[in-house]
Amino acid sequence: MEPSLIDFKEQFNELLLRFLWRQWSALGVAGHADKDDPWMIDPEALLLFSTVVARRDSRLFDEILDWLLTNGSWINLQRLCRWQKEKEPGDSSVLAAIASHLSKESAHAKWKILTQKIEPIAATNVVRPLFPGVPVLKTFDEKFLQWGWQRNPVKFRGLSQPPRTDQPATFLIKLRSLFGRQSRAEVIAWLLAHESGHPAEMARQLGYFPRSLQVVLNELTLSGHVYAVRAVREKHFAIRHEEWRFLLTWKTGGSASFPQWIQWGILFRVLRRFYDLLERPGIETMSPSLQAIEIKRALDVATLVKAGLPAHLTHPPDRTGPEFFRLCLNNFESLIG
Repeated sequence: MEPSLIDFKEQFNELLLRFLWRQWSALGVAGHADKDDPWMIDPEALLLFSTVVARRDSRLFDEILDWLLTNGSWINLQRLCRWQKEKEPGDSSVLAAIASHLSKESAHAKWKILTQKIEPIAATNVVRPLFPGVPVLKTFDEKFLQWGWQRNPVKFRGLSQPPRTDQPATFLIKLRSLFGRQSRAEVIAWLLAHESGHPAEMARQLGYFPRSLQVVLNELTLSGHVYAVRAVREKHFAIRHEEWRFLLTWKTGGSASFPQWIQWGILFRVLRRFYDLLERPGIETMSPSLQAIEIKRALDVATLVKAGLPAHLTHPPDRTGPEFFRLCLNNFESLIG
């Protein structure tokens, strides 16, 4: 049977959940990953996107909470806030509820700053179920209810493990363990995935202010392992990759290489837009041609290309209906499957 929009939505959501399980399992969440990815994970962008999509799987969502209780110190809160403000890949109220739980622990007191970004919702106001289709008992979780979400009380299982840094996916965590949880780790990771870069472009991709990143790059050049090079009238920065090959501690079929850098903030913004489109009331009653038009708009291929992702998420304008959905699903499968 040819897929309808309803079938496509179900398969797309399953694809996203498999992807999230794979990413979080690599970081140490209690779960099973079906394969290893060649790219490095962006923990902040991943957490933000998960505040929306992981709610389709209550077990995944609560395992993420469990991981944050154990490993939340690896999250750069300043960068997390900046990603959400600029790209909006997540749900700020869900993030505030998560922060409310974490900030109860002295080790995560800094998370309280996230609860100050938005106003709480009084319990008398209309609230929504956090997990669609999951029944809620008479007792609600007070922290989530404060931010407008109904769910059963959170129970931490304590099964999460620290991130394993012997795989490409956790390369950024490896660098943070060496350079700290500020911008230096992201700068080194980005330079190892590229030939060279200009501070303004690097700042845009990394989620930092250009001026502060310029200062960090200038300081790194004093080490003798990061180099400033002139390109026309601009100063670019580069790194000699062979000097850093000691960081490649994973085994591959051939010679190991540094993991791919993907602009996850941009990718998750596009995926969030696409996800919200499929959740929009009434889209399933549109004609196949109108559905195809709306989907093409949401894909925002130009933005995906800027994020360093394949440009094949395009479709002939005459494709509609089941054939169009099948092409879309195949393309998303090749992108994040």
